[in-house]
Amino acid sequence: MDIAEIKELISLLGSLGVGAVLGGGIIYFFIKSYIPSYLTEKAKNLATKEDISGITEQVETVKIGYAKILEEVRSDNQQQLASIEREKSIKKEVYLGASEALTRSQNMICSFFDLNIPNEEITKNMVGDSGIMAKIHIVGTKETVRATTVFMAAIGTKTLDLMLERSTLLKRKEAIEEVERLKFKAQQEIDRYIELMKNLNLQLNQDTGTWKAINWQVDFEQEKIEKHTKTIAELWERQGPEHIDFTRKCMVNFFEISALLPPIILAVRNELEMEISSEDYLDIFNDNLDKGRLVFDEFLAKVPS
Repeated sequence: MDIAEIKELISLLGSLGVGAVLGGGIIYFFIKSYIPSYLTEKAKNLATKEDISGITEQVETVKIGYAKILEEVRSDNQQQLASIEREKSIKKEVYLGASEALTRSQNMICSFFDLNIPNEEITKNMVGDSGIMAKIHIVGTKETVRATTVFMAAIGTKTLDLMLERSTLLKRKEAIEEVERLKFKAQQEIDRYIELMKNLNLQLNQDTGTWKAINWQVDFEQEKIEKHTKTIAELWERQGPEHIDFTRKCMVNFFEISALLPPIILAVRNELEMEISSEDYLDIFNDNLDKGRLVFDEFLAKVPS
């Protein structure tokens, strides 16, 4: 409203009297003071509602997008967890088979002392067990693979060493068995001649030539028995002590191999999240190993040298 319009309004109100002037003043004040403020607030309110509507739409969009992300993360996590469980299941299967192979390999070392078991029988599982242990290289961690490799290398080295030394004992054992067979055969011949002499006596046979020939054969076989007995004694004089020493060596190697097991066990337990204090486990393991050594040493001390 400009100055001219104001003057015209005052003039009009003046013609209407004082009351009209006052009323016009109030109206003017209302129009000038309240209406612009109302219109301004009204415009603000409209803008705020429009802004809130837009913000709400944005929030809903973000919520939907965030929900999709959460679902993708959840799905990925489930897949990862399933993958981890599958991996653990495979590892458990491999390690259970490997534990049996480790035990067989460990026992194989001490089995070499028994000369009645052929080498082929003792080592028959070696190739198969090596294949089982090789699976660890696929599923195992660096620590497990390293510990297993050290163990299997020691098994191979000690097996060859013991088999080489064992071959001498096996050959001597075969020689003893052969001489014992010859001795037994000579004894059978003597028994046969004694039976013949009994029959001659029953027949009242007094033929000097026959009796002389029989006695000569008996004496001959008796000399062979004495010779074989002496040979067997000489062979056992060497075989006995050497076999005891070899048995001791087998057990020493067994305990050395056993001492390589804890790194494997601890590494596997760590992979499978089967926690145990390494110090506690080593205390238990070494205590049992020491007891095993003590029992074996006490046993050998009782064996006549």
